[in-house]
Amino acid sequence: MKKYFKIGFSLVSFLAVWTMASPCVAAEKFPAKSITIVAGTTPGATVDVSIRALMEPASKNLGQPLLLVNKPGGGGSVMLNGLYITKPDAYTLGVLASGYISNAHLFKVPYHPVEDFDPILQYTVPQFGLVVRPDSPFKTLKDLIIYAKANPKKIKYSTSGVGYPNHLVMMQLEEEANVKWTHVPFEGGQESMVALLGGHVDCSSQTSALKPFVMAGRARLLATYGEKRNPSFPDVPTLIEQGYNIVALSYYFIIGPKGLPKDRVKILHDAFYEGLQKPEVKKTFEQVDMAVSYRNSEDSKKAMMEIFQRSGKILEKIGKK
Repeated sequence: MKKYFKIGFSLVSFLAVWTMASPCVAAEKFPAKSITIVAGTTPGATVDVSIRALMEPASKNLGQPLLLVNKPGGGGSVMLNGLYITKPDAYTLGVLASGYISNAHLFKVPYHPVEDFDPILQYTVPQFGLVVRPDSPFKTLKDLIIYAKANPKKIKYSTSGVGYPNHLVMMQLEEEANVKWTHVPFEGGQESMVALLGGHVDCSSQTSALKPFVMAGRARLLATYGEKRNPSFPDVPTLIEQGYNIVALSYYFIIGPKGLPKDRVKILHDAFYEGLQKPEVKKTFEQVDMAVSYRNSEDSKKAMMEIFQRSGKILEKIGKK
């Protein structure tokens, strides 16, 4: 009897120790399989290109494959809705662009674009600007504003989507310059550039997709939307320099559904952060007119909320056009 008691006691003790140790073992094994990253854009868009550049070194750091899935539609809402209902085990992540946050003010969605997601880190900032065709009669932003004042609603401009930073900029510019023009939204920067080059719109409020077209002489840049001039186009003034106190609110974050284990967030953060230091990643970013712009998980959450609150005030003041 004593023999069986000793065996039973030993077994219970082993199970107790194993149970206490198992969380540590599970944490050490993460990731134990491939991780899926979902992008809310079509292949070739700035979100897609930027995250692909970062995934390769991050995958090496994690020791597991990173798989990219494109789910465009609804201004990022298709991707976010899928991520919102995903198990928060850190094996499914998403890329959050600022526009996905701001356009939640415009569309009814089942999630809160900030509170219902946990950020891993902010990794880049795209450049924005206003472009026209090379043969356009508008040589400067001032030319465009003068014509728009004399011809309300006649100027048509394209963007990569409703509620995106480049759309909000044009809404603010419309307000500050006291003009009226017509918005023609598309599913992405490439599509809106095609509309411009095809003569379907007069100008395009663009994402980083503008760079190759301007560099090739197929488009003329009238203004950029940053606090400082775009290093790729140092001769082009910002909106601020041209008398309009307007800056695009635009950042890209890697996020997961709310409730991600903190130890896994750290593992992912460190892998992506190390990847951001790679020269080849920075080179790819520069090619698509983007720059490394880092915030940790906590600061990313604050930045996301700031974008949500500031864009909400802009839309409330100007009207949800």
